[in-house]
Amino acid sequence: MKLESYLATTGSQYEQSQLDIISNNIANSNTPGYKKDTLSFSTVLGEVAHIDMSQGPTRQTGNNLDIALSGNGFLSVQTPQGALYTRAGDLAVDSSNQLVTQDGYPVLGQNGAPIKINTVADLRITSNGQVFDGNNSLAQLQLVDFAPNSLKKVGSGYFQPADTTVQPGPASGCTVHQGALEEANVNSVKEMALLIEATREFEADQKALKNGSTLDSELISKTSG
Repeated sequence: MKLESYLATTGSQYEQSQLDIISNNIANSNTPGYKKDTLSFSTVLGEVAHIDMSQGPTRQTGNNLDIALSGNGFLSVQTPQGALYTRAGDLAVDSSNQLVTQDGYPVLGQNGAPIKINTVADLRITSNGQVFDGNNSLAQLQLVDFAPNSLKKVGSGYFQPADTTVQPGPASGCTVHQGALEEANVNSVKEMALLIEATREFEADQKALKNGSTLDSELISKTSG
């Protein structure tokens, strides 16, 4: 029964990882700019996690501080860990009048400096990322892009290159929509179906492990007797 037990153990571990990933996707289904994770299994590499960078749906909010990114690209933000990158456009203004993320990290302009906002009511952000206070130009959003599959997640809603020596390039195909948010690219109904399926398979593997252990115990008992 060793082979059967090995397969059941491997399957159980894989399904547990699936359950963790699917549960996290569901938990973040209402998080702006969230990109869902997926998991595949390779006989060579074992479990391989992927970030699905596909576009999420755009929701209109009418809030001047909300921006949705359409196409490939990320906002650059300043953090204690250095520059990180995000698609979460639910921005705010801090006590220093800086444009910041919900975590208080300054959003960077093209010159690498934080962007200061004078009056939120007069804030205008164009489709190419130019930031205006009324008709006065304040800054240009630093919109960047990376090669496919080169990013890893850092914390909640942030990314950085898996290879820290990699530098971002300009996000030439990215469009900014003010007064809107990109929602998570998570289909909650589909994820719930996947959760149920993974739960059933996990339970089946656990049952197989239990049955294998029982048969092994019986075999040992018979041979020793």
